[in-house]
Amino acid sequence: MTDSPSFLEVRNLKKHFPPRKIILQNNTAPVRAVDGISFTLKEGETLGLVGESGCGKSTAARTLLRLEIPTSGSVHFKGKNLASLSETELRNQRKEMQMIFQDPFSSINPRRKISDVLREPFVIHGFKENISEAVVKLLDQVGLSSDYVNRYSHEMSGGQLQRVGIARAIALNPTLVVADEPVSALDVSIQAQIINLMMDLREKLGIAFLFISHDMSIVEYFCDRVAVMYLGKIVEIASSEEIYKRPAHPYTEALINAVPGIESGQQKQKLKVRGDIPDPSSPPQGCSFHTRCPLKEKQCEEMEPNLKEVASGHYVACLLKEG
Repeated sequence: MTDSPSFLEVRNLKKHFPPRKIILQNNTAPVRAVDGISFTLKEGETLGLVGESGCGKSTAARTLLRLEIPTSGSVHFKGKNLASLSETELRNQRKEMQMIFQDPFSSINPRRKISDVLREPFVIHGFKENISEAVVKLLDQVGLSSDYVNRYSHEMSGGQLQRVGIARAIALNPTLVVADEPVSALDVSIQAQIINLMMDLREKLGIAFLFISHDMSIVEYFCDRVAVMYLGKIVEIASSEEIYKRPAHPYTEALINAVPGIESGQQKQKLKVRGDIPDPSSPPQGCSFHTRCPLKEKQCEEMEPNLKEVASGHYVACLLKEG
């Protein structure tokens, strides 16, 4: 979408899984979890990746970090193609690319003390000096006292554990953090505290975030830009302000209108979508959203739209916006 060098550049990334085995059915079609997404991320920027459950957000995040091997496409991070790196080179690169997981209870080993959890990144990457001091400093950065070093996960709340997860992610001073639904497993009263902590760390440490969520209100608050995913593809991408004031894709507008207290800038009847996301192993012909779109036309069933710029920095994949 731009010819200028980017901090993170994802081009036509795909992740297809082998066909699912269904009793009495001979299904040979792969599951197209991520089906050709492209976007860029600037240094220190926060990009929200949004959509309903099952649209491919988390798979996209894991694939771009090479926690999943991509089917095709490329991911360039600071000019390096991650797909071409050896295991040793990729391990060294991971110091700058970290992840915050959705469920802190399952992402932190319950048999290990918090001190051991936070020491692990330093040990893996060969740091030997002042690790104990670094652990205490990390706890302080995320709002926890040094008393927590000897605790186990079952002695802590979900919010406290997610702070530990964030501390582990920032331990090696990364420049990119992928946050996969980092507050969806937490009480509403705790969510704002965690989001504010992440905003504070972003400002102090200059971290770029890829922030994955289905909560449009949190994304509006936290993110500089927003990319909307549907059935493995990005259907709209723009600045946060532009997305929420002038959503161009019917799916984006429906997502925004579904959130209490958020209204799109378009003064017209609220759009609502019907039904569920189609099977990703057998996506619809034409526009993948046409089976649920209240505005669809005949052409939507026959032609697949591409992302096109409809305003400065605002891209949408919708045939109804092409002229």
